[in-house]
Amino acid sequence: MDIHIYSHTNKGAGPINEDFCGYWQEDGKGVFVVADGLGGHGHGDTASQLAVRCILNAVKNDFSIEDSYLLTLISGANQELIDHQRAYPETQSMRTTIAAGLILEDTFRYFNVGDSRIYYFKSGRLYTQSKDHSVSQMAVDLGEITPDEIRFHDDRAKLLKVLGDTESLSLVKLAPRIKMEAGDAILLCSDGFWEYVFETEMELDLAKSDTPEEWCGFMCRRLLRRVTGNNDNFTAVAIQICNPSNQVRRV
Repeated sequence: MDIHIYSHTNKGAGPINEDFCGYWQEDGKGVFVVADGLGGHGHGDTASQLAVRCILNAVKNDFSIEDSYLLTLISGANQELIDHQRAYPETQSMRTTIAAGLILEDTFRYFNVGDSRIYYFKSGRLYTQSKDHSVSQMAVDLGEITPDEIRFHDDRAKLLKVLGDTESLSLVKLAPRIKMEAGDAILLCSDGFWEYVFETEMELDLAKSDTPEEWCGFMCRRLLRRVTGNNDNFTAVAIQICNPSNQVRRV
């Protein structure tokens, strides 16, 4: 299978872009990362860049999709921020979310911290997605609101877990492995992106796209039609899994 990738990041209406993304692939392995620095804490751009680069550098030296390895990546990125805060006291309040997906041959694993998200699509339909670490997600889990209502919930910006907040960061459970097939698609994005693009619209735009760039373009145009001039930074990494013929199978 071939992996086709397109990434896009935009500072929105903010003075700087505190989102950051990156990816690396080689010999049947790949990693894709999106991070959203928390602007209210200062140095969010530094935090997001440090976290993404830490993960990219780590996978180039050693690669696995086992739970223990994924947890090591998370703790390593978190410790990178903690160490930077200690070395540069002016950055001690910096924080970031993170969402990362890893591919090993025909298997996909993912993890996230905060409210940057991973969406996985099969046969053109949403197959699974990450869960936010937020007060709003807790309200969903308790049955108080629906998943769509997270976008409009009063506590949507209140996060329960982020990188750089504490050395004792831990995740209770990681998402299971996903068997990849030609025609599958993956989207990693910051909250400034998914806040304006609904999951049904992600599916609609995927169905009419031959490439990840087209898919991302359709979704970005939806976003830009909806923003009111005070929108956050937004970032997306779009991935399509293709047959070796280099042709994306339309759904």
